[in-house]
Amino acid sequence: MNENDLPKYFWADAVSTACYVLNKVLIRPILKKTPYELFRGRKPNISHLKVFGCKCFILNNGKDNLGKLDSKANEGIFLGYSLHGHVYRAYNKRIMLVEEFMHIVFDEIDQKVQKSVKIGAKDDDPTRQRLDTELQNEPEKVAQL
Repeated sequence: MNENDLPKYFWADAVSTACYVLNKVLIRPILKKTPYELFRGRKPNISHLKVFGCKCFILNNGKDNLGKLDSKANEGIFLGYSLHGHVYRAYNKRIMLVEEFMHIVFDEIDQKVQKSVKIGAKDDDPTRQRLDTELQNEPEKVAQL
């Protein structure tokens, strides 16, 4: 929440999402089942779970009249799950509203981790190291390629 500079009133969405996830995945030690399994009698489908607070792109599917060169997606922040069906709640940064969306794409990679991976890949990449040593050892051969 602090990374994305979101207002404090989104904490209610954070708690709601945490309860939703815990009901799907937390196993009760005595019964060896989740609350969802006890209530419904089957294992929960958790393939739709996403990282809370991640960047997402919301498809603009006819709500606004788009021009020829206008963006077809709005950037947003994932805030949780809807109580009705497999719909996601997200904060749309362009119109500054929390709405429920079905057509949404998630960017779940943390920005800090992504930057560190890019920086580390330059130094630790074995292919790059091999090419660097080949350039130092045989510059004439590389020039011919």
